[in-house]
Amino acid sequence: MAALVLWVLSLGGLVSVLRARVGFRRRVQRLLLTTAVALLAALATAGLMLMRTFGALTGETLVATVTTQPIAAGEFALTYQPAQQALGEGQTIRLRGDQWEISGGMVKWHPWLTALGLPSYHAPLRISGRFSTVQQQRAQPPTVHALRPDLDWFWEVLYRADSYLPFVEAVYGSSAFVPLEPKAVQEVYATPSGYLIKRVPASRRGL
Repeated sequence: MAALVLWVLSLGGLVSVLRARVGFRRRVQRLLLTTAVALLAALATAGLMLMRTFGALTGETLVATVTTQPIAAGEFALTYQPAQQALGEGQTIRLRGDQWEISGGMVKWHPWLTALGLPSYHAPLRISGRFSTVQQQRAQPPTVHALRPDLDWFWEVLYRADSYLPFVEAVYGSSAFVPLEPKAVQEVYATPSGYLIKRVPASRRGL
């Protein structure tokens, strides 16, 4: 808003300089003032674009909150609460393993779109259980739960056509996994580089 005001003021000042019937010295003074305002407007615009770019490059979007609870040897219940849904409208999933993993599709836009503040596209697709050792993983059939009933056609189309799309830099899959922590509340975030899982601090949980 400040940048817009400065641009309006500089444009108004330029118009007044061109239309004013004043002496040469007075006209030069007004022109210098208008130029200074225009420079401030340009600096404010550049600063705003840098802030938006920084936010798009480093921003974290909350995807979901996850809690886990062991229910048998090598099995656990995972409660997945999407950030867009009201508390209590999540789903509880039974999985096998001593770790859990989330995966989905990501789209990274061209840097000039990122400079305009457009965040990376993401779509979480699956929650799965996994074991920390390869031997256990091989001995147990995988347990996977779909987070959406069908394919992400938007991601599928962009993946096949990204070489022809100048506004797309990369289309790829991303996943993140962590060990089970029954007493912890964990949050899944989408970042420009992929998915990220964080523990919710005890102070935020009122403990």
